[in-house]
Amino acid sequence: MPAIPKARAKLFAPLSYGGIAGALVFFGFSLTPSLLPRSPLLQGLVSGLSLAGGYGLGALLFWAGAKAISWRPTERGHRIAWFALVAAGIAFVVPWLYVGGVWNNQTRVLMTLEPGSPWTPAAALPIALLIWFILLVIARLLRWAARAVGNLLSRWVPRSAAIILGAVIIAVPLLLVFSGLLSQASSLAQSIYGKTNETTAEGAKQPTSALRSGGPGSLVTWDSLGLQGRSFIGRGPDAAALEQFSGDPAEEPIRVYAGVESAPTAEERAALAVKELDRTDAWSREVLVVMGTTGTGWIEPQSADSLEYLWNGDTAEVTIQYSYLPSWISFLVDKQRAEDAGQALFSAVHERWAQLPEGERPRLLAYGLSLGSFAQQAAFPDVAAITSQTDGAVFVGTPNDTALWRGVEDGRDAGSPQWQPIVGRGQTVRYAASPEDYANPPGPWNEPRLLYLQHASDPVVWWYWSILWSRPDWLAEPRGPDVNTASIWFPYVSFWQVTVDQFHGTGVPNGHGHNYGNMMASAWAQLGRPAGWTDADTARLQKLIDGYAIE
Repeated sequence: MPAIPKARAKLFAPLSYGGIAGALVFFGFSLTPSLLPRSPLLQGLVSGLSLAGGYGLGALLFWAGAKAISWRPTERGHRIAWFALVAAGIAFVVPWLYVGGVWNNQTRVLMTLEPGSPWTPAAALPIALLIWFILLVIARLLRWAARAVGNLLSRWVPRSAAIILGAVIIAVPLLLVFSGLLSQASSLAQSIYGKTNETTAEGAKQPTSALRSGGPGSLVTWDSLGLQGRSFIGRGPDAAALEQFSGDPAEEPIRVYAGVESAPTAEERAALAVKELDRTDAWSREVLVVMGTTGTGWIEPQSADSLEYLWNGDTAEVTIQYSYLPSWISFLVDKQRAEDAGQALFSAVHERWAQLPEGERPRLLAYGLSLGSFAQQAAFPDVAAITSQTDGAVFVGTPNDTALWRGVEDGRDAGSPQWQPIVGRGQTVRYAASPEDYANPPGPWNEPRLLYLQHASDPVVWWYWSILWSRPDWLAEPRGPDVNTASIWFPYVSFWQVTVDQFHGTGVPNGHGHNYGNMMASAWAQLGRPAGWTDADTARLQKLIDGYAIE
């Protein structure tokens, strides 16, 4: 059985010249700036994945080229080639590490962060090499196993067929094991975050007001609200705080929430939420906003509170929970639940709202942040549905996979950039990264209005699969104001850069990345404001909201 030892030897084969060359090129491009500054750990993750991809591609091309020209180096040529490669690698890597640090500092400055040492990426090198080594060992083990099985099968079937069969025999069980591990990981996450969902955040207290779910007379129990539901219900301004801000008598705001433990299905939770709106007489309020939650069931306090301050408590806010997993996990496993929740809640609320006499209905608004934006937009097939069924909507940091958002973006006016498109001359839909953008383009902005808040530097908005193989418009066009002009697209590498950026999306100051709290007061004011409310009031409210900690 001479073929099997040969397959075993491949496990310990020398590194590929072409593989090392490819890894160096990909490593260099991994240090280029993307959307957000990167810590050594995140840079190490990006660079390690890039090293692995570059090595694999380089090794494949080198092997194919050597086969095509039947080239094998002599022993002396082998030594010279390795010496030259090592020398070139050192000469290549050291300057790139420094320049990568300079670029990272430029991005930090754009985010109003203090620059660090330009040699910071050097700390990422050991992490990158470790990740690359682990992936290389895994790849070689799989290749060795496939070849060993193929060599064994070649006793009975032609060599070419045996190699293919060997790969299939190894791949199929591996995929089954991987699928099982994903299922186990999902179950583990459900268990871990299910227990977290049973806890209560510090400062969240069961309400004594009957105008909040979980309070006296509520059809929803406090215990069923979940962690984020209790935070939403058990925090926020009361009438006294609103009066202190406005100087006028205020109403107690209405907040309605149904958690995953409140009812078994999205439809039942939506129906329960409508009963809560009936119970609290939410239909008599000036403003009723239907909100989409993030994966954990979270509603951003800056968004919820600023609306209540704007209308001095004459508001009702309603939402339902569809998951308690973090959004990045929920986006993978709970997307359908998110869409179902968004559709069920808005449909139920709108049906009841439409039964009221036209002159006695509250202003009906729609809102969602991040995965909550994805969920709530699922209720609307197009912009016409929003303008015909609501009095306005604001969607914040929308994931790129959102059907309505993508359709609107794809229909942007010629010449307008993807990071801040102009749609239909801005008559209904507008995009803003700062309050100054509300006036872009000049001209009428009719009501009802659809407002998208999105930053050019938000990786949640700009991540999608095709970055793997094609340059996105937001990198082909002039950059947004907080995106480094040195950013470029490089296949495979750019995908991992934006993917890893999402881990740091809320780790930058307001006004950048995935943080929009500094715009919520002005955003709500764009959808309507009470009589006598001024821009100075908006600025005063925003100053209050700016004092909130970023959660």
